[in-house]
Amino acid sequence: MSNRFYCPTPPREGKFRLDAEESRHLLRVCRHTVGDRVELFDGAGLSYVARVVECGKDAAWLEPEGPPTSDPAPPCLIEIGTAVPKGDRFDWLVEKAVELGVARLTPLITDRSVVDPRGSKLDRLRKTVVEASKQSGRSRLMDIDAPTNLRAFLERSDGLRLLADPAGVSPEGWPAIVRGAVVRLAVGPEGGFTEAERALAVSLGWRPIRLGPNILRIETAVLAGAAAILARCEPGDDQPVH
Repeated sequence: MSNRFYCPTPPREGKFRLDAEESRHLLRVCRHTVGDRVELFDGAGLSYVARVVECGKDAAWLEPEGPPTSDPAPPCLIEIGTAVPKGDRFDWLVEKAVELGVARLTPLITDRSVVDPRGSKLDRLRKTVVEASKQSGRSRLMDIDAPTNLRAFLERSDGLRLLADPAGVSPEGWPAIVRGAVVRLAVGPEGGFTEAERALAVSLGWRPIRLGPNILRIETAVLAGAAAILARCEPGDDQPVH
């Protein structure tokens, strides 16, 4: 992590300028100085090898050395809508979702929801996304939506739509996942979705799936689901996987 820094703004006059927070991390925490080479990433999928050329009190300027490198295309584009667990469990969920390569995370407001993150909580979670991206080598940031009503999320109609449900089909019976597809996974709160919510999802074309033999906590279900989806769209060709 100490050699990766987030710089979403393009270079001006051939130089990148880190913001105050990233500059302090580069200069004071990691103790880099003029001449050091580090990696910059823009959050949109590009990374650069860059050399520190100037240091200020709370600013650092770097010159790119060579063309940018692009993040490889993910095997599939995973979007997860999830109820929010209590305490710092959601922070941990966000960090691990970034590491797994989830593209978008939507906090869901459901009938049984007890946590509704907004404002400063969302700002902190987005900082968690940046830090997890530094650690994992990922150059495209995971998007975090504002809290969204379950119905609005379920009405997103494109892609393969999967509903985490202990009564759903087991993994061997999941539908085929085509490499490069958009896959959405909905995960409910403690106690699960209500019967009315489940019926709504099924009526809108969502497919109930079981993630394992045991009842999972929210964060476990999200990560188990994301990992299982990735494992099913990993082959090197573009053929469906069963």
